[in-house]
Amino acid sequence: MIRLREKLAYSAGDIAQNLVQTPLTAFLLFYLTDLVGIGAAIAGTILLFGQLLNGLTDLVIGYLIDKTETRWGKVRPWVLFTAIPMAVFFVMSFSVPAALDETGKIVWIAVSYAAVVAVFFTASNIAYSALLSVITPDPRARITLSSFRFFAALLTILVVSSVTLPVITALGGDQAAWTTTASIYGAIMVATMAIVFFGTKERVVPQGEHSSTAQPARVLFRSIFRNKYFYLVAGLFVCFYIFNGVNQAAGVYYASDVLGDANTFGLLSIAGLIPVLVGIPFMSAAFRRFGKRRLFLIGSGVMLAGSLIPLLGPDNLVLVLVGSLIRGFGAVPFAVGLFAIVADVVDYGEYRFAVRADGLTYSAVTIGLKAGAGVGAGLTGWVLAAGGYTAGAQTQPDTAISSIVLLYLVIPAVLVVIIGILASLFTIEKHGPAIREALARDAEVESPVAG
Repeated sequence: MIRLREKLAYSAGDIAQNLVQTPLTAFLLFYLTDLVGIGAAIAGTILLFGQLLNGLTDLVIGYLIDKTETRWGKVRPWVLFTAIPMAVFFVMSFSVPAALDETGKIVWIAVSYAAVVAVFFTASNIAYSALLSVITPDPRARITLSSFRFFAALLTILVVSSVTLPVITALGGDQAAWTTTASIYGAIMVATMAIVFFGTKERVVPQGEHSSTAQPARVLFRSIFRNKYFYLVAGLFVCFYIFNGVNQAAGVYYASDVLGDANTFGLLSIAGLIPVLVGIPFMSAAFRRFGKRRLFLIGSGVMLAGSLIPLLGPDNLVLVLVGSLIRGFGAVPFAVGLFAIVADVVDYGEYRFAVRADGLTYSAVTIGLKAGAGVGAGLTGWVLAAGGYTAGAQTQPDTAISSIVLLYLVIPAVLVVIIGILASLFTIEKHGPAIREALARDAEVESPVAG
């Protein structure tokens, strides 16, 4: 039985994660093009490079987490000790010195962004994600924890998306305003990650040959790459987070240049997130009744409808808001269920291959998350550049407007179709009873690791 206090402490981690992830995804490209003065294509490429670098660092860090043994457990120390350096490089990413020449600015942002996303955010995010599978072996409890987590995440995304530009404008809209705002977010992030560390416990401690610390690297890697569900869930992460990345990165441009007011980005964010916040409390019961796969398929259909409706009038705010609301309702099962199904994949891997690799599995899957966000930002920059977008211009050419509509409405619709196809193939739930029986027999759940 997980007490309410621990559920709240666990959910604090997604407040921290999204105080970093949301500004980087939604506002960094805009900051680089419209304040720092770096071209859209170059800026997008820098962001893509930083995220793709995670393809190297994710697996290394996941392996190191699986080999970690401390009196606090193997996951929680990574949550705590990555927080401060992550905050430092996050603030640096929004603090490019104006005195630098163009090359200097590019080097500054490339280094600071790569450090935050490919090293410290990666380590923190993998550890926090893997924490779900070691807090409890109970699938229902994991869904409940995921509901708490993503309620906190989406509330944070809603607040950050809505208030960031107005706060920066109120502070003067200059470099100092961006640095101050990023510093506030960074400080809160450090505090909330400390809450996660001190407020949660690791209970699932595999022993003997099932323990990741007892296995060589080749065995751990082989166990995940032989797991067919690993590839499906990785594909879901890639497509879902490209979808999110494109929407967030292109959203500011859509609000500013298609709808005519950059501040409506906050309104679009609210319209997309309120349905998710409303729906999350009902997801635990819904997953128990209908299963994850079925709800993912329903969600995909609803998201597709929400993506297509605004195409009837791309510059009509009401239609765009209605589409955002519908798309938000469709996203609810994914908001709650994506990370929970990774825990299912970890359990399946232990059941099939007798090796439990929490850190490595989560790291490999979250490559999809990071690559998706990176591709979303990079794609936005490239398409804007190809469409002739001019930073700071009062009026954009028709080709630029068309490219923004393509990014915000058409590409997401295509991605939702792919998500639905992948979800239809994710049949892991049919193995659920056998997995639970085998793990209850073979795996040992020891007393909580606290500290």
